[in-house]
This record gives sequence, C-alpha cells and structure tokens, in this order.
Amino acid sequence: MDRRLLGNILIIIVIILSASGLLMYFLAFEKNVASLHTFFAMLFILAMVFHIINNKLPLTNYIKGKRLGKLKKFQSPLVLLIGVVITIGLYTDAPVLNKLYSWGNEIRNEQLGKTAESFDYQIIYLDKKVGKQKLSVELKKGIAFQYPLFAIWAEDSIGNYIETLYVSRVISSSSFDFGKKVDDKWESAIVRRPESLPYWSHKRGIKATDGLYVPLNGASDLDAVSGATPTSNFVVNSKLNFKKKSNYKIVLEVNQSYDWNAFYSKDKFPKDKTYSGSGQVGQPSLIYATEINDFEKYRLMKLIGHGHHSGKNGKLYTDVSKITTAKYIADRIIVSLE
Repeated sequence: MDRRLLGNILIIIVIILSASGLLMYFLAFEKNVASLHTFFAMLFILAMVFHIINNKLPLTNYIKGKRLGKLKKFQSPLVLLIGVVITIGLYTDAPVLNKLYSWGNEIRNEQLGKTAESFDYQIIYLDKKVGKQKLSVELKKGIAFQYPLFAIWAEDSIGNYIETLYVSRVISSSSFDFGKKVDDKWESAIVRRPESLPYWSHKRGIKATDGLYVPLNGASDLDAVSGATPTSNFVVNSKLNFKKKSNYKIVLEVNQSYDWNAFYSKDKFPKDKTYSGSGQVGQPSLIYATEINDFEKYRLMKLIGHGHHSGKNGKLYTDVSKITTAKYIADRIIVSLE
C-alpha cells in the first residue's frame, strides 16, 4: 500500500479514535459512540498491520537499536517493560493506576444519578468441611443489613434435611460475647435464642437438653461448619457430597434482631414469653432457597417464606406480606457449585 495514503488513513483514524475515546470517558454510555470507537479501533489495527509490512526494515532497526549509542540501544526493551508493567497494573486494578479510570467513572455516574459501590467481600473458608464438590454462597448485603445471623444447609429435592453447610458460631454454641450485663458491663454468656433460626434448627431435628432445637454448648455435626457472623458482603466456601443426576436444594435462613415494624412490634405478642421477654426479637427469620444440579453452576436464591416469630415450630410461612425492612437485609444471594 502507498505509504502516503496509509499515513493519511492512520492520521484520520487516530483523530476519530481520540475524539470518540474522550466522549466515552466524559459522557454516559451511548451505543452510537461505542460502535464508532470499536469500528475505527478495528480499522486502526488493520492499518497498523499494513504499516508494519511497509516499514519492516526501519522498524526492525529501531527495535534492534542499530546505529545507536550504547544507552539508546536499551530504549526498546525499556519501553516494552514499562508497557507490560502498566498493562498488568491496570488489569489487576492497581489503585494508583486506576485512579484515572475511577475519576471518569465518577463523572459518568453523576450524569446518570448513580453512585459507585464497593464490592469488598469477607471470605469464609470452612477448611474442615468434608466433601467432593466445592460450594460457594455469595451474599451481597442490602440497605437493612445490620449483622444478622445465618444458617445455610442442603436438602434433597423433597425437602429432607441432609447437612448444614454453614451456621453462625453464636447459634451453634448459644454462647454470645454480649450475653449478660454484670455491673454495667457486658460479659459472655449462654443465651437461648429459639426464635433466631427456627426453620433450620427444626430441620436439623436435634433437641438440646433443655428441649429446644437450637444447639447448646456446641454440637459435633456443626464443628466444621460454624464460623464468625459476617459483618458485610460475604462468600461462604463450603463442601458437600453431590450425587450426579440428583437434584438438591440449598437453603439459607437469616434473622436480624431489633428490626420491628408496624405488625411485628415489641408488644405484638404479649403472652409469648420468647417474643415479649428477650427484647432481641423483631421480624421473623427469612428463608431463601434454590435448586441445584450438575448442569448449572450458578443459581440465584429466592425468598420462599419466613420462620415462626418466636421459634415455636419449624414451619415455613409463605405469606411474607407483613415483612418489610427484613426483605432488604440481602440484596442478592448466589449459589455456585464446582
């Protein structure tokens, strides 16, 4: 191809790419601008191929450093090294290098009335859990998230309990760091919370010595699956033995204290000693579930009901019309199976 013609083509393409790139950086996304930028980027790559072919000899000399001083011979490797470092830094989201992108992102979000979110996650590894398949449950917290308690377990396709995959440590032992007040100071103590996760505790079906289904003083089947209660977005990495060609359910129960509403108020059930006596109740626990099989890796958990407000039974109550803010404890819950 004629070098002069190719040079003119490259100049025009660079001008168009620069203009469309600036528009994409400072303005909210527009398909027409993105399409224009993409088309001329591909055209630029094609033109550069012809440019390299037409200038093979001088470009080779530039890279090899012929007829250059000793120091200038290292220009090409140095430029390549800098390019590799910057590329890796940008790809791995290095804070310093990504400030420029973040600034432009803030400008575009302001035009759309959006705010940037932080997606930092607590990773909970249950290394002692035994199983052939790796299972992860990711929960992105909602606007009502205030350190709730959780239990995650597996069931068969008809709802029979199989095993617990994760449970908050304070529930697995009934030992709370702020269990009782002594001389105006909080001390750890055993506190029975049957209303906390009643659907899970009744599904598990093991009574403690005091007749309640919520565990007491630890339990051998929960040693490997209990963990600290998450304080933000989290991912629980657990394991299970998943039989091929079988369907399972993964169920999550969540409950948060002191989240009363107009229906589930402090004085709603005055004769219920658990609800009216502990002072730690609120809206009942919420239950999320999804079916998994060996064909789908990711599944979104859906709200299917709530537990008993004081944990007197293990029924699933599917009417959630009287639940308000508790629905926003979790923004989304995703199950993945490897």
